[in-house]
Amino acid sequence: MLSLHRVVLMLIAALALAGCASPPPPSIAADLPLAQAVAAAADQAIGRMDAERGLARFLSRSTPLYVAPVLDAHSRQQTATTVRVRELVAVHLKSQHRGLELVPFTAAAAALSEVRLDTTLTATTLPDGRRAGDRLLLQMRLVSLRDGRTLARSDATVLDPALDATPIAFFRESPFTLPPPAASDAATTPGTPPLSERERTVPIARLDEAGASYSAGSFDRALALYRSAATLPGADTMQALVGTYLASVRSGRDTDARDAFARIVTLGLKTRAMGVKLLFAPGTTEFWSDPAISKPYPDWLREIARQAGEAPSCLQVVGHSSRTGAEDYNLALSARRADAIRQQLEAAQPVLARRIETAGVGWRENLVGLGSDDVKDAVDRRVEFKVVDCR
Repeated sequence: MLSLHRVVLMLIAALALAGCASPPPPSIAADLPLAQAVAAAADQAIGRMDAERGLARFLSRSTPLYVAPVLDAHSRQQTATTVRVRELVAVHLKSQHRGLELVPFTAAAAALSEVRLDTTLTATTLPDGRRAGDRLLLQMRLVSLRDGRTLARSDATVLDPALDATPIAFFRESPFTLPPPAASDAATTPGTPPLSERERTVPIARLDEAGASYSAGSFDRALALYRSAATLPGADTMQALVGTYLASVRSGRDTDARDAFARIVTLGLKTRAMGVKLLFAPGTTEFWSDPAISKPYPDWLREIARQAGEAPSCLQVVGHSSRTGAEDYNLALSARRADAIRQQLEAAQPVLARRIETAGVGWRENLVGLGSDDVKDAVDRRVEFKVVDCR
């Protein structure tokens, strides 16, 4: 009769062989509806992760996994579609992958996770340069929070007329476009050890918590969380400061809002680039007439002028436009708008005269590129301030 110890060893060996012999995840068909594409990409990524982990997956308890916020790859915004993708991922993994334990979307839970799932959506570019509103590339990456290894990748192409690029409240109301984290001061202080993936995950989750509170209308809680996020090593400081500004405005803390805006401008000038969403009336250099939108613009420009005037460098004001109308028209219009902003900055700070240059790039550097001329592509109609060396 076989001993229990030998039975266990044989069972382990059998499981190991089964793991080695498991077939590769099935290929993913092209142009799937959103829900099917999410399920297929998730199954493929989990299958590849299991193959990578081999026997360890049979011997371990359920794996704590944090599903990070899904982002639009071009604009770095969260939209109605990115939120929907995250929801679909969570439902599918809970129902189809019992070996995973999905942790809550909080910093405390994320800190205890073993794996993080990153997902991005990239809109397809059409022959005329616009981006498709119904077709995108969905990409997933599973990363180990223990050692930073990429455990698996997968991607799927989506074709779905129900895709919705409308930004969620935070990004819709933000006066700034967010640069990639590496372009902010989110990096660690020179000379300090690089952050682990687990340490990078905690501020991502804290900003996630803050954004959820903001979207739910809990502005006091959102403000506390954004302030907390700004103190965490590895945090996207620009996003934390923009959140602090927005939550301060929404909770009626005018002094805190002015302070947060000033800190945003300081950071933008320090990193030498800052995109500000200034909406103009169509075809003109006049600001949008709705005071709910354009009322703070003069205060924003005065603060930018004040800090730029105190800096030793020069400033380039770059106008952008959405992809509506003829290219030559938009190039000229974006240049006129940049020049209008230059005039306002110089009026606020005469010392800036001869220290500002302007340029208009039309739609060449669109972040959304839908050409919808509405809230979906508002970040395309921005003015960018770049710090340049004086000539």
